[in-house]
Amino acid sequence: MREIRQNKARLWALIGCLAYLIAAPSFAASVKGTVPSGDIVAVEIVKTPKLKYPRRAQRLDVEGFVMVGFDLSKDGEILDLRVIDAQPRLMFDKSALKFVGGFKFSMPEEDGDAVPVTDIKFKVRFALQ
Repeated sequence: MREIRQNKARLWALIGCLAYLIAAPSFAASVKGTVPSGDIVAVEIVKTPKLKYPRRAQRLDVEGFVMVGFDLSKDGEILDLRVIDAQPRLMFDKSALKFVGGFKFSMPEEDGDAVPVTDIKFKVRFALQ
């Protein structure tokens, strides 16, 4: 009986590791937002952190998404980071916010100066494969 429990524990540990390694984040090379002139521009994402798949979602075999909204200062600092929509609600929010909060951007310029960007939306998908 003890051996069965140990094998079960090993199996769940392996499943957790595999789920973490093959979690499929959805990210693009750029996001779109609005600059002060009113134009919609693409802002290049130059660095993304590793997406962490929540353990609870792994255990329950749950997949979903989080739509995140934010603005960027002219220095590339993320402002007003928020969840706009999520399915299932609250399951992936914290992980998605931490993921997007770690992005680094190449900021657009107008007349040679970096400008802030508002109304950016980004969808983070969580999928076990």
